[in-house]
Amino acid sequence: MWKRAVFAKNLRLTQPFFEKAGVKQPKYGEVLRNLLCDAFDFVFRHPRPSDPLPILEEMKKGGIFLTAHYGNHELFGFRLAESGVPLNASVQEQKPKFFDIWLQKKRTINGKCFTKKIEPEHLIDFIDNGGLFGLIADQNFKKLPPHSIREKCESSFLGVKVRCNPLPAFILEHRPQTSVFCGYFGQIKKIPSENFYTHYHSWLENLILENPAKWYGWFHNRFG
Repeated sequence: MWKRAVFAKNLRLTQPFFEKAGVKQPKYGEVLRNLLCDAFDFVFRHPRPSDPLPILEEMKKGGIFLTAHYGNHELFGFRLAESGVPLNASVQEQKPKFFDIWLQKKRTINGKCFTKKIEPEHLIDFIDNGGLFGLIADQNFKKLPPHSIREKCESSFLGVKVRCNPLPAFILEHRPQTSVFCGYFGQIKKIPSENFYTHYHSWLENLILENPAKWYGWFHNRFG
């Protein structure tokens, strides 16, 4: 069945972390049901966050936004762009092609797609112009980052060593005053730019321990 092997592998690798925390790992059916409900909301209902997000005004000034496969991340990106945040999120092309085209249309607000690809050489210009660069940061990054930022792209997540996307570290290497935010649907916080991946993973681990079945990274090869 769909991604059961990946799911089982992730359960096995993270089991010591959950045992130490005294929290039960989720069941496959629980996570799949939540994913389908969030997908339905994104396509048909488009609910709004229940509470206001006071940090939104600061995000409109630009920076780096780290989110995760937790809750309805697709709908959250839509709501951020709709609220006037200058978001451009990095995403992977989906298969089949017609699904990717449909998804990009769903990610379009007032004629502008908030997931239009930015080449790395243009990232600094984007930040300098007040843009907010977003990415789903709980994904596995297979390539070896440049040596100058390699250590900043290594972290620990759910008790497992992980390699992270180097683009935020690349931005901070050139623009160290850039603000860094993390969040999911209904919650955003600002985190220190120093050791930002450590702070991000600590925040995400706490969320997952509160509700492990709301993290859809169980279906991804996050741990290599």
